[in-house]
Amino acid sequence: MDETPVGVFVVTLEGVENGVPPPLTILAFVAVYDAAQAEEIAAREAGRDGFTEVRALRAAEVIDAAAMPEDFREALANARRYGSWLIVYEEP
Repeated sequence: MDETPVGVFVVTLEGVENGVPPPLTILAFVAVYDAAQAEEIAAREAGRDGFTEVRALRAAEVIDAAAMPEDFREALANARRYGSWLIVYEEP
């Protein structure tokens, strides 16, 4: 296990898509070194994608990129490349 932070936080958010409840869960991958900044950027990006009533539930820094589940690795790579990346779950 590599204990070196990779400079990406995963932020769990809830938000209402296009004004239609119930709120959906969003995972935001944000390339920063500060949890508060990651939450702010994640909420802003969700808002740009049409979500309202967005609130951050928790944030955690990725410490070991190799330990990330396979289905999150593309999101991690895209956050590193573009600064942020969202995964929206269709079920609340």
